[in-house]
Amino acid sequence: MSEEKESPEKPEDVKYAVLGCGSTGTFVADYLYKKNEEFLIMELDSDKVENLRDKGYHAVQADIKKMDEVELDLSEVQQFLILSSDHESNIEALKQIKNRYPNSLIIVRAVDPVYKQTMKEIGADVVLHPAKVISDAAIRNLERMEVVRKTSKLKKVITEIGQEGRLGIFLHSNPDPDSIAAGYALQKIAQQLDIESDIVYSGEIGHQENRAFVNLLDINLIRFEEVGGIEKYEKIALVDNAIPGQNNALPKDIEVNIVIDHHDIDVDLKGDFIDIRTDVGSTSTIMTKYLQELDIFVDQELATALLFGIRTDTLEFKRNVNPSDMTAANFLYTLADRDRLQELEAPAMDAETLDILGDAIKNREVYGSYLLSGIKESTDKDALIQAADYLLQLEGITTVIVYGIVENTIHISARNKDVRVDIGEILRRAFQDIGSAGGHTRMAGGQIPIEIYGAVENQEVLNDLVKNSVKNRLLNIVGIETEEEPKTEPEQQT
Repeated sequence: MSEEKESPEKPEDVKYAVLGCGSTGTFVADYLYKKNEEFLIMELDSDKVENLRDKGYHAVQADIKKMDEVELDLSEVQQFLILSSDHESNIEALKQIKNRYPNSLIIVRAVDPVYKQTMKEIGADVVLHPAKVISDAAIRNLERMEVVRKTSKLKKVITEIGQEGRLGIFLHSNPDPDSIAAGYALQKIAQQLDIESDIVYSGEIGHQENRAFVNLLDINLIRFEEVGGIEKYEKIALVDNAIPGQNNALPKDIEVNIVIDHHDIDVDLKGDFIDIRTDVGSTSTIMTKYLQELDIFVDQELATALLFGIRTDTLEFKRNVNPSDMTAANFLYTLADRDRLQELEAPAMDAETLDILGDAIKNREVYGSYLLSGIKESTDKDALIQAADYLLQLEGITTVIVYGIVENTIHISARNKDVRVDIGEILRRAFQDIGSAGGHTRMAGGQIPIEIYGAVENQEVLNDLVKNSVKNRLLNIVGIETEEEPKTEPEQQT
């Protein structure tokens, strides 16, 4: 008969106690051993105890359902890990440990998810359900493999351009930081693959924040009028928007090769590469994942651009935020220039923008949770966006529409935080017959040619015509009687 192997000496300062050492407990014990942590194991099966001792682990044979009978002093244990596959044993061990060592942290395995709440009520700090842990791990790996697949496809599509060709990266009209940063990232990917590219936009880079963004980070953008025709590009990419001819300079009938966006659309797109992820808060998040997967060096300027893009499109992680946005931001934060970020967050406001903001506040009309405001004639349509963002902060207001004449065109900017309202659809229905309008649930915009009101020379009369037309159309669409007297201000303000 072989001599029983002596258990190794009990460590003086035991930090962890593993109770029940099947496959799960063994994995944990192996991990703790590799980390040079002091731990002990309690297991009823004598053969398992012997095998654990052979590995050099301190293991004792004990029934974890009878922890009160264990003579060992476990008062120095900081964390108990109850990991047996027997539910009743885990429940009893949890009760007795909580009673005997109330200040220790306890992680317990729930064999059946039904008992998870029971274990929490007894006092477990963490309850693990193996099936849930495994399914979560499987989902994470599925998502990871999908990113790998998409990254490989994107690389292939760009490489097909060839070194003699050129990629046109098109942003939406009047691009914001998320759009610009995402286009900048795609340009870096193309550059890594030895493909030349241009970042193209139409409209204007308004808003002090957007102008500061481009200038401070020295991002090279080309106006569509300077391109000289889209024929110069071997392939076309749309970034942070998806539909040709809708809020971008491309012809409506062109087939785009690459589409990368995070906005929901109701159109079936064709192209070599389509990646639309409505579950993330920004296109910059998507591009960050591509850069990581391709192992492309993210310099300080690119990291700053992408981080600012994520922060602005998620309203500092308060709108449409997804864990992917947080992990991307965490990766970028250590690489970004925080001094430049601070400059971007507080750009100087010019006098005209301040005047427009004052007009929007003074002229506001409130119908329930809707706020409408018309501004005086201006040269800065981006100030309407700033005014809409600001007015949406008023308490009791969920939907804001600001409108005004900018360079012989009526511009409309809308913001919304009511999940029941699709502000893009409201603007489209209200103005599609006299202009162009559209957008998404939370933000939208529109333009109406001033010519539809005829040759009105008196500016005051023209302003009244625009106000009544815009207001009546909007209120009619949302079902508010136009005869209703508006409130001049909300009952409470932030």
